[in-house]
Amino acid sequence: MKPFFDVLNAVTRASAVLAAICVGVTAASYTAEVVARYGLSSPLNASGDIGSYMLCTAVFLALPQIARYRGHVAITVLPDMLPIALRGPAMRLLFLVTAAVLIIVSWFVIQISLTQFRSGVLTPMVNQIPRWWLTSIMAFGLIVSAFHFAFPQTPASSATHSEV
Repeated sequence: MKPFFDVLNAVTRASAVLAAICVGVTAASYTAEVVARYGLSSPLNASGDIGSYMLCTAVFLALPQIARYRGHVAITVLPDMLPIALRGPAMRLLFLVTAAVLIIVSWFVIQISLTQFRSGVLTPMVNQIPRWWLTSIMAFGLIVSAFHFAFPQTPASSATHSEV
């Protein structure tokens, strides 16, 4: 399983780096917009579109890292009320259910992405891009996150938070 976890963790790290780059691109595009609009009196009018695209992309590229470190919102009232001996199995079951739901949602997103690809649907923004680009990134983030829930790693086999 170590090679699988190594690849999964490398893909997750790369995805998190790309998410951070998306945030940087958003900041740079808004900065360029402000400079062009107020400094050069010639607005770019692309920063809103770029910001929207990058936000969607960043969320789904960061999702696997959040799932890896269990950084998502979790309401653990019921598991916390269970006896200690049952908490681990209960959480494992919840993780498997979560992975199953993520895979099902991913399947739907992939179907939508394929339909968008075949029909050539574009985003409704001024600066249009093919919609399937965004839905494909959504599917990627959901699938990699599902792997992190289906195959949780022990702290010893998982990397530290300071990695990315």
